[in-house]
Amino acid sequence: MPVKPYIGFVCLFCASLYGAGALQPQQFDALVKQIERGERPFFSIADYQQTLLELEAALPANDTKRTSMLNRLRCTLAYFDKPEQGISFSDEKISQAKAKHDYETLADYYVCRYYLYSQLGQTQLAEQNARLSYDAASASENPLSIAISLSLLGSIDSYRGNYADAMQHYVSAYQLQLSLGYRSYINDLVLSIAATYRRMGLYQDALNYLEQAEQEFTAPQEQFRLAMILNEKAFSYAELGQPKQALELFEQALQAYQQLDEPLWQTYIKVNLVWIYNLLQQYDNASLFHRQALAELESSTVQDHSSLATYKGLLALYHSETLVALQQPEDALHQVTLAEQYLSIDDNPRYRLMLYQARAAALAATGDGIAAYQMLQHYVSSNQQQQQLAREQQSNLLRIQFDSARQQERNQQLAAEKALMQQHVSTLQLAQRWQYVALSLIALLLLILFSAAVSLKKRNSRLHNLAMTDELTGIANRRRIMLLAEQERVKALDTTLPLSFLSLDLDHFKQVNDRYGHEAGDLALQQFSLTVSSLLREQDHFGRTGGEEFLIVLPDTTLQQAEIIAERLRHAVAAIEVNDSKQPFSITCSLGIAQSRHDELLNITLGRADDALYKAKANGRNRSCQ
Repeated sequence: MPVKPYIGFVCLFCASLYGAGALQPQQFDALVKQIERGERPFFSIADYQQTLLELEAALPANDTKRTSMLNRLRCTLAYFDKPEQGISFSDEKISQAKAKHDYETLADYYVCRYYLYSQLGQTQLAEQNARLSYDAASASENPLSIAISLSLLGSIDSYRGNYADAMQHYVSAYQLQLSLGYRSYINDLVLSIAATYRRMGLYQDALNYLEQAEQEFTAPQEQFRLAMILNEKAFSYAELGQPKQALELFEQALQAYQQLDEPLWQTYIKVNLVWIYNLLQQYDNASLFHRQALAELESSTVQDHSSLATYKGLLALYHSETLVALQQPEDALHQVTLAEQYLSIDDNPRYRLMLYQARAAALAATGDGIAAYQMLQHYVSSNQQQQQLAREQQSNLLRIQFDSARQQERNQQLAAEKALMQQHVSTLQLAQRWQYVALSLIALLLLILFSAAVSLKKRNSRLHNLAMTDELTGIANRRRIMLLAEQERVKALDTTLPLSFLSLDLDHFKQVNDRYGHEAGDLALQQFSLTVSSLLREQDHFGRTGGEEFLIVLPDTTLQQAEIIAERLRHAVAAIEVNDSKQPFSITCSLGIAQSRHDELLNITLGRADDALYKAKANGRNRSCQ
């Protein structure tokens, strides 16, 4: 079932418009800040119009910067119910922003156009503008603009069934929003991740994330988001085969939308109730809600044509199931045909399967067994393809770490350890100076000298740990990574678990230093190390073995799993853009893969990984080989 953007999406769009502007005038800036933090909900066209009037009244005269900001807000506030006019309005503004190379403004207008095209049901143009928004946001280097664009791309991929890509977009957006501290958007991302897990069939994971989000949305102004959580939980329980629990949650969501005076979402809930009552075999109730939902959809004046088409298609699909149960197969076939006309707009693979299944049931009810059998063959074939794709997506997702509380705790712990380490180094240096003075003192100070020596021994032990870390990148140095590799090899022998290695080398790195300078080269190494470290698991080890040479140790990992990890790392590195130089540039890497064999020495295994690395370089670089 789709989760369409609700009418309050302008909060997300407007968040990217407020930067570190001047302190005056307070009224205009305070209103924009209120929108940015999600403290101003939008539930109706009147809310949009009222906000625009307040902004226009507070706008200072001859203030070019704030006028530009207001125009970017106007794209949504003034044209939410007039998408064609909004697109025309944005055309001129985009041309002006392109001429000025104002990428942050471009990103905002592309986000606005994404929603406007979505309302018109022009899905391809909407997705095109979402990708243009990400390109512009990346060029602007504005973290909030990037996070918003990534969230849009994640929603598109999740809806299309590209779950691993969706999760990668959501993870990146989450990390950016976490650094910015925007609570509402962080929790919205948790809700989006739950929806993605549910679409993959990982219902318990979905419910866990929904429980986390539900605890956050307790304030009165958060009732719309809470209703969406109830909606999503109902989907999960229904697909888990627990329609009674789903019915209760849908009814709670319907009551919430009634309190919020949201007629469109009330209609959507009624469409879902037709589905649930079919599952419960309560066909009279299903027919009742079908009539109500159909009348409301037909009379709706909402501008979001894509949502209307989707729900009209789903309503026809569910009604066909009711008609089959009521032994009206000809009418059921007509409803399936009608559903197909509406749902073909999205070309959603899950809807395609539902259509095959519904048509097969209707054909079987008419007595046309041959046609029903052929339709079931289409269903089985498509379902097998979808299951295979789902397995591949789940395999990729196994490597993506997304636990917000745990990640935040880990970052805080690393920051505290780094501060403590720096303090220890400073203390050790001071103690050493005093030690030299103490050596010249008379015998009466020998007792004090002995105590200082004991303290020095302890601090030297800590300094030894520092000596095992690469100074530039902060990861393990050669001595440390080789020690860890040997320890994992011995452990693998004892446990008989697989162990794999990745040998990495940055491509043409000498040319980077020659062309952009060693400072830029050092920055590239640091960004490379941060990127790779963020994608590895807790049990993995990552170290620098030479200038631009690195080694990754992957415990409990087969050769096939290591190939998946290598390709994900390679794509992530290729996406790095080093900006802190006179001329931004990109980097790539080559990888060699090897799995440890029984009783094989470490240097032999690493030699095979190096041979595979040379093979990757010989085959053109920016690739992985085994």
